[in-house]
Amino acid sequence: MAITIRDVAKRAGVAPSTVSRVIADNPSISEQTKIKVRNIMKEMNYFPNIYAQGLASAHSKTFGLVLPLATDAFYQNPFFPTVLRGINYEMSKHDYSILLSVGLDNDQRQRHIEKIVNGKQVEGLIFLYASKNDPLLRFAQEVQCPAVVIGSPDNSKVHYVDNDNDLIGYQATEALIKKGCERIAYVGGDMNQFFIADRHNGYRRALEANNRIYDPGLVYNDLAFLPTDGYELAQKHLDLKTLDGLVISDELVAQGIKAYLDEQENEKVKTITFSAYKQDGIGVAEDASFINLNSHIIGSRAVDILFEALDPEQASTRFIHEYVAADLHTGK
Repeated sequence: MAITIRDVAKRAGVAPSTVSRVIADNPSISEQTKIKVRNIMKEMNYFPNIYAQGLASAHSKTFGLVLPLATDAFYQNPFFPTVLRGINYEMSKHDYSILLSVGLDNDQRQRHIEKIVNGKQVEGLIFLYASKNDPLLRFAQEVQCPAVVIGSPDNSKVHYVDNDNDLIGYQATEALIKKGCERIAYVGGDMNQFFIADRHNGYRRALEANNRIYDPGLVYNDLAFLPTDGYELAQKHLDLKTLDGLVISDELVAQGIKAYLDEQENEKVKTITFSAYKQDGIGVAEDASFINLNSHIIGSRAVDILFEALDPEQASTRFIHEYVAADLHTGK
């Protein structure tokens, strides 16, 4: 038989309402009583019903996690599990839970977000992506649900955390120039994704700042974010006889391109990509060049920012826009 709050109260010699207040850490209960009741809860292996507790306190202690539309690239890309690691680490400090949004298309996603927000199942939302004219983000703003975006949205009136993608696009390109590369291509993806467009802009600025000609013919977009796409691009479309450098905006695409270059024993073309989380000497070739995005920190900061947005004393019309520093690794 399951242990109830009345069983705990009887053993402790207090009223059930006192146990409820201890669970809620109510300041009206003395520390001595709290210690006594908590010890008995532990002895009896009693765990409070968090959902019921949330209804009673008007706090669900849950954040909603809004995913992009599910694709193979989403489930394979190291960026997302690394961000989730940071989110999980920070939320565990506060004893909060994560509720994933669900939906196979935009309409389903919209209905589910409306359900969990209007039903008070979540206190705030973390968006794992940024896209143009996002109806889900617009809904959150309309109902004044606290939200933070991982990425740089096209809306300044929202909290967000990201890397400075323009800057790291510049740094990546300049790193190849310093290695002697003269003809450098940019391998991007969907230019509607802000990080792809921003890294491309940094690539262009670096070429121009270093007296290199920007050639639109060396920009490759409109490809999915999978190793097979990178392999096929290198095999069929990249002019590897004239190129000597590649700035590759996606880590999975970079894997495919590197696999093809290795097969061809092509050591002339140097590459640099953007990695969710890597350290020198750990699963990285000595000559590899990459920019460590520190994505786990991005996840942690997203949670911190959302808690700040929930604090009545901190909440205001001020929106937090934060960049997490990335680390350049140029290899040998």
